[in-house]
Amino acid sequence: MSITLNWAILGAGNISSQFVFDLLLNNDRKTQYRHVIKSIGCSSSVKGQEFIKNNNITAERNYNVTPVVQSYKELYANSEVDVVYIGTPHNFHCEQAVSCLENNKHVLCEKPFAVNRKEAEIIFNAAKKHNKFCMEAVWTRFFPAIKELKEKVYHEKVIGDVYRLFADFSYSGDVKNLPLTSRVRDRSLAAGSLLDIGIYPITYSRILLDDQVGQSASKFEQKSFLSIDKDDLVDHLGSIIIKYENGKHALLTSSELVDGPKAYVRLEGSNGWVEMYSDNPARAKHFKIFNKHGNEIYEYKDNSGYNGFIYEANAVANDIHGGKLEDAVMPHDETLLVMGVMDDIRKENGLVYEQD
Repeated sequence: MSITLNWAILGAGNISSQFVFDLLLNNDRKTQYRHVIKSIGCSSSVKGQEFIKNNNITAERNYNVTPVVQSYKELYANSEVDVVYIGTPHNFHCEQAVSCLENNKHVLCEKPFAVNRKEAEIIFNAAKKHNKFCMEAVWTRFFPAIKELKEKVYHEKVIGDVYRLFADFSYSGDVKNLPLTSRVRDRSLAAGSLLDIGIYPITYSRILLDDQVGQSASKFEQKSFLSIDKDDLVDHLGSIIIKYENGKHALLTSSELVDGPKAYVRLEGSNGWVEMYSDNPARAKHFKIFNKHGNEIYEYKDNSGYNGFIYEANAVANDIHGGKLEDAVMPHDETLLVMGVMDDIRKENGLVYEQD
């Protein structure tokens, strides 16, 4: 049985390009999922046409549909669209997601879902009011590698009792030479490492130290340090320690100032450990398991050719086709939990945005 989903892409930047790459590769492979791109919403018609050309969105690859380029308002009103993928910066997410939902569109919105928990609640309340599916696009949770690793850790218990997690997302962004108006430094755009990339180490702690989500999550507490730049007044270096009620610890770091380690995740247990590797710490495609003597006992690689966005896109297709309003892997309450954690971290370190 095939499932057809008509998409609009809101925002014509790099993240949207990566998402579209996966939809089109899926279509090329003629899988059971038919992801049809109906509309590209962006601030400029020229930019929209360039997006279509640069990403090779042809009728042949898109089930005989050539997408239209539309303004945001035109996209909201497009009755041929089932679901909108929002790939804009997070300071725009609240207004754009609510506009989509109010115009009878389902929503898949990039992470971070909003600037703070208050905005996330506004979006989810709109989704419930209009009876629409809505999910934060935490693609990392949907990778086959994550499913495989959780099976090994939680069910097969290949590393025994889990005690500690190290997770990092860092890159050298030459911040000091960027203008204060840069997306990385502009406080009015809710810039900083915590919301942009620090959310991923937090996500790994949620995935690998707790097998539950949302309201069922295990209780934990956190301590944090953010280094606030004296010129742009946002964070470019952060460290978080999380302690779960069962005693497990997570040491989480993010930085836009230095490159991170090759093994960006290390999960330690009584009988061994796990290391994860990737060109992008958000892209969970490769891990190795070692026994306590340091011998490699298992390796997993995702060689599908996808960037990795297809897994969440297919999950959205299944949920909408099944009449669900939220996803079991990434429910509303999990987004609210993580947004609340980041709110608390910012409060602890004196990082405030206009949206607060």
